[in-house]
Amino acid sequence: MILTVLGSGDAFGSGGRNQSGYLLRAGQLLLLLDCGVTTPAALQKAGVDPADLDLILLSHMHADHLGGVPILYHAFQQVRPPRKTLRIAGPPGIRDRIESIYGVLYPPRREKPRRFRVRYLPLAADRPFLPAGASGPRIVPFPVHHQEKRRNFGYRLQWRGRELAYSGDTGWFPELPERIRGADLFLCECTHDRRDTGKHLSLQELRELRGSLEVGSVLLTHLGPELAGRRSVAGFRLARDGMKVRV
Repeated sequence: MILTVLGSGDAFGSGGRNQSGYLLRAGQLLLLLDCGVTTPAALQKAGVDPADLDLILLSHMHADHLGGVPILYHAFQQVRPPRKTLRIAGPPGIRDRIESIYGVLYPPRREKPRRFRVRYLPLAADRPFLPAGASGPRIVPFPVHHQEKRRNFGYRLQWRGRELAYSGDTGWFPELPERIRGADLFLCECTHDRRDTGKHLSLQELRELRGSLEVGSVLLTHLGPELAGRRSVAGFRLARDGMKVRV
C-alpha cells in the first residue's frame, strides 16, 4: 500500500498545512481517506484525477474531514464526472450530511440533471468492509472518542499482509492500544502539544503512552499550531503535505 499525505494540518490549516486528506493505493483500488476542504486542490497538486477515485472513506462529519466532498461533486457536475459510481463510506448519516451541504453550496437546477452517480455506504463498528471483494483491502471501522452522541470512526486497513491503522480525530481512551495493535503504520492525530480538551490527542500523552502502542511506527498528523512548524519529534514521524509512505 502506498499512502500519500494530502493534508496533515488541523481544522484551521495551522502552519499553512492542508486539512485532513490521505490517498491510499492498494493494488487497483484508489481510496481517499477523509476529504477536507483543501483536499480537491491537493489532489490536483499530486497529479491525481478525482474521477479515478474508487472510494472515499470518512472518519466523521466535520468540515475539515468531509468539506471537500461537495467541492468534488461540483467538479464532477461541471467538468468531468467519475468513470464509475463513486462510493462514499463512513458513519451512519453521511448521505444526509453531504447532500445537504452540496444542496446549499450548489443548489440543483432542474434543467441540468446530475451527471455523476454516488453510492453511500453507512458502516458499522467492527464489521469488516471489503470494497474490492476478497482480493482487495479489508477495512474495519472502530469507534473513537471525539464527538459526544455521534459516531466517529478510526480504521484498520489490511492488504497483502500489511496494515495501516488510522485514528481519525480522537481523544485518548483506554481501548485505543488494543484497537491498533499490530499495525505496520499508525496514522495518528496529534493536534496539541499538551493535554487539552479530551477530544484530540496531544504529544504529551503520546510520549507517555508510546510504550503501549504496539505498532511498527507512528506517523503524527492533524498537527495544531504548536506542532505544525516542527521538523522532527523523537520517537515519532511527522507527516507533511505531499509525503509518500509505503505501508
